[in-house]
Amino acid sequence: MSFARSAAPVRTALRTAANQQRAFTTANAAGVKTAAADDGALTSTVTVAIKAGSRYESAPGVAHVLKNYLFKSNQKRSALRLVREAEFYGGVLSTALTKEHLLLTAEFLRGDEEFFVEALGDVLSKSKFAAHEFNEEVLPQVQAEYAQAQSNPAVLGYDSLLQTAYRQRSLGHSLFASPASPITHRQTVDFAHAAFAKDNIAVLGSGIDSAKLNQLVSAHFGELAASASVSSTPAKYFGGEQRVAFAAPHGAENTRAAHGHFFVGFEGAGHKDAEASANLAVLRALLGGESSVKWSNGVSPLSQIAESIPGARAAAFNLTFSDSGVFGAHVSAPSASVQQAASKVAQALKNVAGGLKEEAIKAAVAKAKFERATVLENRTAAHELVSAQLLEAGSVATLENAFAALDAVKPASLSKVAEKLLKSKPTTVAVGDVHKLPYADEVL
Repeated sequence: MSFARSAAPVRTALRTAANQQRAFTTANAAGVKTAAADDGALTSTVTVAIKAGSRYESAPGVAHVLKNYLFKSNQKRSALRLVREAEFYGGVLSTALTKEHLLLTAEFLRGDEEFFVEALGDVLSKSKFAAHEFNEEVLPQVQAEYAQAQSNPAVLGYDSLLQTAYRQRSLGHSLFASPASPITHRQTVDFAHAAFAKDNIAVLGSGIDSAKLNQLVSAHFGELAASASVSSTPAKYFGGEQRVAFAAPHGAENTRAAHGHFFVGFEGAGHKDAEASANLAVLRALLGGESSVKWSNGVSPLSQIAESIPGARAAAFNLTFSDSGVFGAHVSAPSASVQQAASKVAQALKNVAGGLKEEAIKAAVAKAKFERATVLENRTAAHELVSAQLLEAGSVATLENAFAALDAVKPASLSKVAEKLLKSKPTTVAVGDVHKLPYADEVL
C-alpha cells in the first residue's frame, strides 16, 4: 500500500474555496481596516479586533476588566435594551481577550447586519462606562473569571508560562486581573479611550458582503478618534523556572486536575518570521500528542508517551504572537510519573534536532496544512488570525501562501529550528504538588 499522493486535489480544493469567496477581501472604510469573506452562509459574524490585549495594558489586569465592561449602557441604549434587542434579532454578542487583542463579536442571521454593526460601533464611541455597572457587574465578573482560571491547572500553567518567559512584561502580562492589583474605574475608562481609535482596530466579517460591511463601518465607526495612544515594548524572551502549588478543587479529585502538570517551553518565533513560523508549525504537528483516530493514543512521538507511562499525556504547543513566541509541550501525569514523561518530551525534541526521514516530514506538513485550513474554516479562529495579520502587517495571507510556506519545510530546516530551540534558555512551570514535581534541570 502506497501513501504517495498527488498535490492536484489540494490545488483544486484551494481554487474551489476561492471561487466560493472564502478568501478575505480587505479594504479601508473611513480610516478603519476591514476584511470580509462572504461564504453564502445563512448566518453572519462580525468581529471588531482592537490592539488592546494584555500586552498593551496601562495597569496589570486593566484589559481583562475592560473586556467585561463592554456591551453595557451607552448613549443610545441601556444595557437591558441592548440585551432585549439582540435577543429579538436572535443574535449573540460576546467579548474575548488575547495577549494582543480585545475582540468584540456579533453573530446573527444574514440581513440583520445593520443593527449589529451599529451596536458594535456604539460600544467603541458611545459607551457611558457607568460607575454603578463597574462596581455591581464588571468587578464580580472579573473576580469570578480569575477564580475560575486559578482552579484550572492548564489555564494557570499557560498563563504562568508566559509570565515567566517574558518576566511579566509585554507578552508576559497575565490575561487575568488579580485581586492583588485592584483596577479602578478611572484606569479602565482611560485605557478604553486610549485604545478605541480608527488606526488601532480592524473589523472582520464572515457571511457578509465586503461592500456592505464597508458601508456600515463607515456609517457607525466614523466618530472614533483617528489615532490611539496605547503602546507596548517589544517582546523580549528571558526564560526561567516557576513552581505553582495547586490542589484540585472539590469534586475534581479524580480528574486530570488532580495530576501533576509540567510545562516546558523554548523561544519560538513571531508571525513576522514567516519561515520560522512555518517550520515551528510543522514541528508541532510532528511531535503531536493528540490522536487522529478515536480510542487511539496516536503514533506521534508525544502520543507514544501515553502508551509507555500509565495516566500520562503530553502535547506540543506553538504559541505565536506578532514579534515573538514560545514553543514547547504540556505534560500531565500522576505526580510520581511527571519527571519520566517530561524527560521523554525533551528527548523527542532532541531526536528531531538529530535529523528525520523525509516521509515523517511529509506527514507532519500534511497535518500542519489541515490545522491551518481548519482555523480558516472556523469563524472565531479565522477572525482572530486574520485580525492579527491585518493589524500587524496591513494585509491578509491567503491559504495558498500558507501552504507554500509549509511545503518549503525540509528535514534540514526542521532540524535547524529544533537545534535553535534547544539552545535557548528553557521556561518551565510545574503546577500541582510541588514537593513531588521535578525541577527543570532534572528533566532537560
